[in-house]
Amino acid sequence: MEADYGAGKFDALVCWDLDRLTRQPRQLEDWIDAAEGRGLSIVTVDGETDLGTETGRQFARIKAAIARGEIEHKSKRQRAANDQRAEQGRPFMGRRAFGYARGGSAVMPTEADEYRRAVESVLGGRPLRAIVRDMTERGVTTTAGNPWQPTELRRLLTNPRHAGLRVHRGEVVGPGDWPVIIDEDTHRAVVAILSDPARRRRGRPRAYLLSGVGRCGVCGGRMYGRAERRGPLYVCESSPHIGRKIAPIDDYVSAVMVGRLWLPDAASLLAGPDNSGRVSELRREERSLTARLDGLAEAFAGGDIDRRQLAAGTKRLRDRLDSIAREMPSLVGATALSPLIGAADVEGAWDVLATAQRRAVIDALARVTIHPAGRGARVFNPETVEIEWVRQ
Repeated sequence: MEADYGAGKFDALVCWDLDRLTRQPRQLEDWIDAAEGRGLSIVTVDGETDLGTETGRQFARIKAAIARGEIEHKSKRQRAANDQRAEQGRPFMGRRAFGYARGGSAVMPTEADEYRRAVESVLGGRPLRAIVRDMTERGVTTTAGNPWQPTELRRLLTNPRHAGLRVHRGEVVGPGDWPVIIDEDTHRAVVAILSDPARRRRGRPRAYLLSGVGRCGVCGGRMYGRAERRGPLYVCESSPHIGRKIAPIDDYVSAVMVGRLWLPDAASLLAGPDNSGRVSELRREERSLTARLDGLAEAFAGGDIDRRQLAAGTKRLRDRLDSIAREMPSLVGATALSPLIGAADVEGAWDVLATAQRRAVIDALARVTIHPAGRGARVFNPETVEIEWVRQ
């Protein structure tokens, strides 16, 4: 409407009531300036307000001030109500959270399953864009009925609410009184993974199986996929001494990986040890460190330590907390690729994995070295792709 008025599309404006036009005194003054300076006529349906007259403008300013005061009072009451809900550990009242019914006290089973599925995908190394694409293809939407976007999915998966933690004004204030969808350790693992700066690598996602994983057979450097006029090639990061067609190499390496995972001992390759004891140990240490941080703050406030001692103690404790945060994802997500282990159809399970997940499996199982094809070679030779198993 402001743009249309600026373009000269109208010179009169009728509104039901003044507060339907604006409740901001500052914005009202802009409309008054327009009425006085450019001849805009603004009236309300009941005729009480006419910004074309001195009395009308005075009445409008008084009414806008009252409306603004009501907004501030309402906001204050809402903040007080939210503070009270936070102290009681009750859910925040607002738009329905994905995975929970309206009111936040009951779980929506279908959405909760989708949430856990997304969490498992993140722990398994799958990119957010791939998860979003899969959700879109299966018709999974936000609670507003819109398709998911990577940014919104990241915000959902890093929200402590689904681990039963109450957040108020950006801080976790304690446990909530609603059912959890994932445990706190899994939540922390997901947050650590999604907060890793390495995930925010610029450019397009690596589209080829061995990009960054395969090694050059000449110099030992990493191999990366590159689109060329004659088709995509694997090339060495440091020198153009190797250029190999990608398709036959990817097909061969995939077939070898699937064959290895068919063997009876495959379950021992990716399953990893039982990490529950270590996770519990780290969680206890984390709670102790957090309590010690609170104690430092209280000691500083009470004058028992100075600012230098506070800074030194805080840095030491936070460094250890950061170390715990880095270790936790590997412990919780160790079995995230378990669908491959003992699957009735290993090839089918491999096919549905995202490229990033397949790359993670290869990186965990083997060292792949790509050698030159040889002068004049026209047929793919499997012997030029060396696969050295790092887990037997």
